[in-house]
Amino acid sequence: MLRIGTNPTGEPVERKLTAILAADVVGYSRLMGEDEVGTLARLKAHRTELIDPKAVQYGGRTIKLMGDGILMEFGSVVDAVTFAVDVQCAMALRGDRTSETRTIQYRIGINIGDVIVDEGDIYGDGVNVAARLESLAEPGGICISRNVRDQLHHKLDLNLVDLGEVAVKNIAEPVRAFRIELDEKAKPLMTPVVRTARHARWLSHSAVLVTAGLGLVVALVSVAWWQIGAPNVRTISASQPQLAPRNKPSIAVLPFNNMSNDKSQDYFGGGMAEDIITDLSKVSGLFVIARNTSFQYRGRSLNLVNVGRQLGVQYILEGSVRRSANKLRINAQLIDATTGGHIWAERYDGNATDVFALQDKVTAHIINALKLRLTPFERDQIDRRGTNNTAAYDAYLRGLRYLASRKRLDVEGNRLAQAAFEEAIRIDPNYAEAIAGLAWAKWLYVSTINVFEDLSDLLKLAETSVGVRDNALARRVLSRRHFAMESELISTTRKPRLAAAELEAARRLQPSNPDVLADLAKVLSFAGRPEEARKLIQTAMELNPDHPDWYYGASGVALLLTGDYKRAVTHLRKWSKASPNWGPPYIFLGAALAASGDVAGAKAAVGRYDELYMPGSRMTLLAVRNKYPMGTEQLEKFQRYLSLAGVN
Repeated sequence: MLRIGTNPTGEPVERKLTAILAADVVGYSRLMGEDEVGTLARLKAHRTELIDPKAVQYGGRTIKLMGDGILMEFGSVVDAVTFAVDVQCAMALRGDRTSETRTIQYRIGINIGDVIVDEGDIYGDGVNVAARLESLAEPGGICISRNVRDQLHHKLDLNLVDLGEVAVKNIAEPVRAFRIELDEKAKPLMTPVVRTARHARWLSHSAVLVTAGLGLVVALVSVAWWQIGAPNVRTISASQPQLAPRNKPSIAVLPFNNMSNDKSQDYFGGGMAEDIITDLSKVSGLFVIARNTSFQYRGRSLNLVNVGRQLGVQYILEGSVRRSANKLRINAQLIDATTGGHIWAERYDGNATDVFALQDKVTAHIINALKLRLTPFERDQIDRRGTNNTAAYDAYLRGLRYLASRKRLDVEGNRLAQAAFEEAIRIDPNYAEAIAGLAWAKWLYVSTINVFEDLSDLLKLAETSVGVRDNALARRVLSRRHFAMESELISTTRKPRLAAAELEAARRLQPSNPDVLADLAKVLSFAGRPEEARKLIQTAMELNPDHPDWYYGASGVALLLTGDYKRAVTHLRKWSKASPNWGPPYIFLGAALAASGDVAGAKAAVGRYDELYMPGSRMTLLAVRNKYPMGTEQLEKFQRYLSLAGVN
């Protein structure tokens, strides 16, 4: 994003922060003198067959071509360096069918700098430093500045040689320079050349992130339908369609990289980014991608334009955190994901005790940059911190990390999370978020690990948390009291309405939290509001593109109860395939298949449910009434569908 300023005469000047790459041909004058025609032909071939396709692949823009050089800019430092490594390794393999003295080699220099933009060209010390670094590079090599090196930390695993402080022509201060070793660590960054812009964008190695695994789903206490589900990991593919344009800005926050030498501090940067996501999700005028989707990109070499396309967002926030002794440094940059350009990049320095103030500055910069208007309620929710105690906050972040990074059925991970939240509460007994975190960890334990444990303790925790400070996570726990627990005092038909009331409160607190919206969609379908549920779950899926498979369950039921049987079957099949040994998906799939006219398929699905859930017996309509809380109209529909499948 360009910033508009003025020069000393008052005329407007456009400036921006960008990654600058300067390259030139080694011994160009000699090569031209020996074979002018042949040299030009080989240069053109290298550019059209290698450099230009790679520039498109990594989102680079060629500013200008000189006879012996190229000036380029990139929206991401990682993309600029990966481009350079890829090109130089490829050039070494391509070779020229000429004598060694006529082989074309490039030197490349890379810098991050604040530049002046004028009619498509860029000027300033940032450009000059890149050109000077290029001159320091070896033939076929790459030289980078210190600020580029700092941005690469934990993002690209490359060997660097420190060249020290180097005095360069026409630059007042010495430049700290580093040489990239093009060794065995660099070679894996090479990718096949794709010669069209379209294919180059889609096949960029930095855009295709391969992950694996599906969440294991198990039965709950009294209503197995309510599968909370830890986010299961799914492949994020660059071929996913871009989401439709929205009427409000959209953003993804990537986990902040840990820049300290202590790997055990990784949780801190992720936790800080998660807190920023939580704050931003309180703004109704902003579309915020869910944590589990954006955190899939942790530690990867990224083309942010491709990431933006995959997630369907306009903006991306990335950054790093360095915490050592009592000092804290946060580097953050807001990227325009449509162009890869920087909107702003800032460094925030302070003491470790300043963590809340520094984090608030990052959030405020985003809100101001996107020109968001906050309601007084939203402003109050963002400004209010759950604690001012940094030790309590640190323990809370560790608890979040244990819950986020472990499998749901990992008893040890859940135990460590509960211990971390309990530590935070001991330090600050009024830390509402930590109390809610402990209640949530206990709920996950009860719902997946020990379904016979008493629930009263976690419900008291959730009530205490809301009493100290209303928050969405505690409201989600309380909604289970009504929907997922046996109670002689609450009728089956009232349970969804009471659960919905808790989740409506959670939604007011965090209107862009996809799990809140998906939870609400589940209960609204059963409370007699399936049309609303259908819209909500669609929004939740957009906010969380890499959503857990229980979202398909919520969507499938909403589609079933609104009469869209074909799509209901599709979504419920996805849910059942992800959880082949869990009963609830099959009973809903059976109802949807029966409603769509596939009676044989419906009977097979119900039979599978009986195998898993009621070995040696059959599901009855009375059992359906007792097990799945619904409004009268929804229950009648559901039972009618199941009757077609042979349930009586």
